Amino acid sequence: MKKVLFTVSVILLALISSSCKKDKETTAQKLQHNWTIVSEVDNSHDASGDNINTITAASGDYVNFSSNGTVTSQFNGFTSTAAYSLISDTQISIDGETFTIKVLSGSQLVLYIKDDTSATEYDETTLNLKR
Repeated sequence: MKKVLFTVSVILLALISSSCKKDKETTAQKLQHNWTIVSEVDNSHDASGDNINTITAASGDYVNFSSNGTVTSQFNGFTSTAAYSLISDTQISIDGETFTIKVLSGSQLVLYIKDDTSATEYDETTLNLKR
């Protein structure tokens, strides 16, 4: 009986310890996928206030971050390829521009960039993607 309890205990311990050893995906691993573009929201803020323009993506529009440091995208009929690199878990450089990673999950990616054009005016873009 003790031998059976010992064997069962060892098996349970092995199952519990193996289920706790989940490898955490890095930011790079989460990013390196083919993402479907949902929309781009542009805001040109000036003295009159916010001037928001939302562009809904066409069917088939995508952004693909590859493991070799290139990003390929197709958006509203235009295809482009550029270099990218992770600066941190919350910032990414794409073609020399620094974007903030607002959301990065298994199903959603939100990138944001703001460009101050004067002391009171700025342009900002939010890119919404999904998998």
